[in-house]
Amino acid sequence: MDKDYTLDHAVFYTDPEGYEFTEEDNRIFNALEFDRYEQRVPMTPSEKRALRKWVAAGNSVSENPGSRYICSHGCEPPMDFLAVYRLDRELDKALKGKSKPEKERYLKEYFGYESLEEKLQKAEDQFRKLQRESYYLWMFISAQGLWEEAREFLEDNMDEPMLFEPDW
Repeated sequence: MDKDYTLDHAVFYTDPEGYEFTEEDNRIFNALEFDRYEQRVPMTPSEKRALRKWVAAGNSVSENPGSRYICSHGCEPPMDFLAVYRLDRELDKALKGKSKPEKERYLKEYFGYESLEEKLQKAEDQFRKLQRESYYLWMFISAQGLWEEAREFLEDNMDEPMLFEPDW
């Protein structure tokens, strides 16, 4: 790092919003940020080399380089360079030797992707379960001789929203 570099504070503080950072300002800031990050975050030698190369190319350690597998921009919490790098390495290792369909299946499972057919099947299964539950509740109510009271209660309350329904 250049020991002679200093930010021109007088110019900066006269108009901080309009101050144009130079390439040198950004380079020094990124190098300082890298030094602090390196002390704080444990890294393997290969991770450190990759991060150093990323910073030397003019990027910040907290910038997201973009993943080969996911759109990681705008995710919460934000993914920095090292998080994306580690995720891609993990997936590279897991996908090695797999065919294209196997890779697709693995990635869908890894990221929790469900097709429309899978979502519909889950909804149908939940609906069937609720139907069975409703049926057996009515069977129990009938067996207890409470059918008339239950029917009246339903007629009186059927149009009322349940707790936590949007209209409640």
